Amino acid sequence: MVHVVSASAAPLSVNFDVCQTFVLAGGAFRGRVVRLASSVSEIVRRHNDADAVSELLCEAMVSAVALAAGIKYDGVFTLQAQGKGAVHTLVADITSDGHLRACAKYDDDKLKATLARGKLEHLAPHLLGAGHLAFTVDQGPDTERYQGIVELGGTSIAESVHNYFRQSEQIASALVVAVAPPDQNHADWRAGAIVIQRMPDVGGRPVLSDDDAEDAWRTAVILMGSVTKKEIVDVTLPPAVLLHRLFATIGVNPTTAKPIQFGCRCSRDRSERILASFPADEVKALAEDGVIRMTCEFCRTDYVFTETEIDQLANRDKA
Repeated sequence: MVHVVSASAAPLSVNFDVCQTFVLAGGAFRGRVVRLASSVSEIVRRHNDADAVSELLCEAMVSAVALAAGIKYDGVFTLQAQGKGAVHTLVADITSDGHLRACAKYDDDKLKATLARGKLEHLAPHLLGAGHLAFTVDQGPDTERYQGIVELGGTSIAESVHNYFRQSEQIASALVVAVAPPDQNHADWRAGAIVIQRMPDVGGRPVLSDDDAEDAWRTAVILMGSVTKKEIVDVTLPPAVLLHRLFATIGVNPTTAKPIQFGCRCSRDRSERILASFPADEVKALAEDGVIRMTCEFCRTDYVFTETEIDQLANRDKA
């Protein structure tokens, strides 16, 4: 699956699970290359969803990383899609230190009925349907949350992201997203994205004249549109080499490379705090075989508590 919006048999390597930023045309444009393999594969493995749902979730994850890399923040960036289709919620979030997690929520019966129709040419409109895409930056309790919302539209999440750029940020942007499910050549899931954006004029002498900037931008979009799915997800192709291959004629300078990895923020301590916030009798009423089980929606880790431990949590909370 490749989405261009304006748009192998090798083992996993250090080139994957990274977000590589870069500048083009002497700094007139900025961009980033995102490549994910072990992180998305680990998340997909933990959820064991249908392949169509996993593919859509991978698209959400790589889009979230690509978007977050264009923002300065210290906390959590969240991409959340909510629709009226069989898949009613997709959530992918990435922390400022590069920890990624995601999950999908869906109606199992509606999903089976949708998938029974045969191969879906475009997953987002068929699985999500009408709805909206929200982007949230949370930097902690002492700061104000930033949120942007755009309607789901087009044939992919990537198209909705592009609509957000055009409508909300009003910055000329181009986005390519690719997802490669496991096949006979590789057993892992792979996802990649390339984003380029024009830098806003904030005063001072512009890098390029208006006419030169327009010409360079059109050239950059055309060059990015020539990228193939194999190039985006090829673990043997370093991001810097890919960037040189695409943009050498207009000048490209790779800047920083940030590693991305799967990481969930759940813990037993957090689960204890949640349980302690409810009356012990209400919590124990949910017990099965004498234990209460809490399962993280993101990483599927189980936290198990006995009724005795629930009483101890209640007493500790009172103390």
